Amino acid sequence: MRWLVPFVMLAACAPVPVSPERAAEMCRKEVGLADGVQGNIGVGVGTGGGKARGSITVTDKVFRPQSADAAFAACVDRKVNGKPEPTTFGITIGAKT
Repeated sequence: MRWLVPFVMLAACAPVPVSPERAAEMCRKEVGLADGVQGNIGVGVGTGGGKARGSITVTDKVFRPQSADAAFAACVDRKVNGKPEPTTFGITIGAKT
């Protein structure tokens, strides 16, 4: 019976299929990294003076970029069919002043 516990735990971590509408909602953020690079900049003024922030994210998708449409379609298909997320790695560098 002990051998059954690891299999039950693995099944609990498996991707769960979702509706196409929910998949589309979840995939909107992922499309920004279709080419492997994403960045943002923010500027504001508060009681303490001016503030600025920025960051850039670079992932291994730089070596295999996709169009935004292709990345979105692949993401929706993956989520609707309960397929696992692809393994990616990257780095985010940011600064605040």
